[in-house]
Amino acid sequence: MRVIQSAGLRELYDIAGSEHVIYDAEFLRQHGWEGELPKACVTPSTEEQLCEIMRLAQAEKWKVAPAGNFTKVRLGGVTEGIDLVISLRCLNGIIEYQPADLTVTVEAGTRLSALNAALAKERQMLPLDVPFTATGATIGGVMATNSSGPRRLSYGSVRDMAIGARFVTADGTLAKSGGKVVKNVAGYDIVKLLIGSYGTLGIVTSATFKVFPLPPATATVVMGFATVVDAMKARDRILNSPLIPQSLDLVDAAAAELMGQGIATESAYSLLAAVAGPPLMVERVCRELPELVRFDGVRSVSELNGEAERTLWNAVQEITPLALERSRQTTVVKGSVVLSNVGNIVARARDAAAQHELQVATVARAGSGTVYCHIWPARDGDAPAERIANTCEIIVREAEQHGGWATIEWTTAEVKSRLPQWNVGDDFAVMQRVKHELDPEGVLNPGRLFGKI
Repeated sequence: MRVIQSAGLRELYDIAGSEHVIYDAEFLRQHGWEGELPKACVTPSTEEQLCEIMRLAQAEKWKVAPAGNFTKVRLGGVTEGIDLVISLRCLNGIIEYQPADLTVTVEAGTRLSALNAALAKERQMLPLDVPFTATGATIGGVMATNSSGPRRLSYGSVRDMAIGARFVTADGTLAKSGGKVVKNVAGYDIVKLLIGSYGTLGIVTSATFKVFPLPPATATVVMGFATVVDAMKARDRILNSPLIPQSLDLVDAAAAELMGQGIATESAYSLLAAVAGPPLMVERVCRELPELVRFDGVRSVSELNGEAERTLWNAVQEITPLALERSRQTTVVKGSVVLSNVGNIVARARDAAAQHELQVATVARAGSGTVYCHIWPARDGDAPAERIANTCEIIVREAEQHGGWATIEWTTAEVKSRLPQWNVGDDFAVMQRVKHELDPEGVLNPGRLFGKI
């Protein structure tokens, strides 16, 4: 790894302390860093230190990449010419928690798993269900990448739960937005802008969320189908009934095998319907759901409770890291389409992967229209990047032809060099103006977001 020289290095030491400045190239490579290595990684302990580091970066014209526990470092584009990585993992902990108000303020480096463990003591939760929770996903990373999970159908996404944030701008200013703040910075709803910006607009140091009561009872109904068409008919019938579950996911047999969930490998496709609420209501829905879809080709019905249910949904939540463990060439295409076209994307992904002699495992948020296609070769290193890229292009075009969109959420640097991860939309000019206003020198994460912002 290159080493920052001269007065800049000495000042970095003075700000954060030598023990918080590292030059271990292997550390970053192990966590998936792509492209040219940065000159150093620093872990500030306070917001004030972070502000000083950003002011130093501005003065030295360093390019900066924010991070947490590095679980999502390969998500998005390849950053360009990064001089300094700033990890917020030392900024962790609950700042303020008011159970009666259903709000919590937490530092950005806090692990989501630790936050939910603390909330559970008060029978509350932050229902985000994001991947990499098991390996240390942090609040800052979840916000930066706008991650979400199966319970988005009932509770919404990060944008629906975040009500305020503190963040450091590219020039080292500590700013606040939302929550109890009277005025937002620059007239924007900055909290919403920061979510999904991949750290290109500012570095979140803490955030305030609305939290939710833990349900008194839960259960999951697993319904097996021979075809995706039958599964989508059943999905439609469920969504048009009073029996709407809190999560409704479609998994194919390959995804079930990848997750180690034998109960869902017995059919080509399975609908997973998670039900939560008062015990009597849960019992009623679990009893009536199979009867509701009996004419839609359902082949099997099972009910899961307790540890078996938790294991199933943890596997669904963590399927992306499981796929990345399967092969270093794993590519994840994330599509968003209207509900009537979920089945089309699933089927097209299967055909495109077979055409290019690749494996595919699909999980879809069947009630909200998000589809995740996990693609990898039969043997690691066995598929040229061109075949993987061509498969991705077919899925992206399919989504766009049906009025939706798709992005290449995860892939290797070789595939990233062959196709755009995002197709730039009509709002790109607006995003460029926002970027210029908040980071005119292009200090923060250049190249990470669409259009290489």
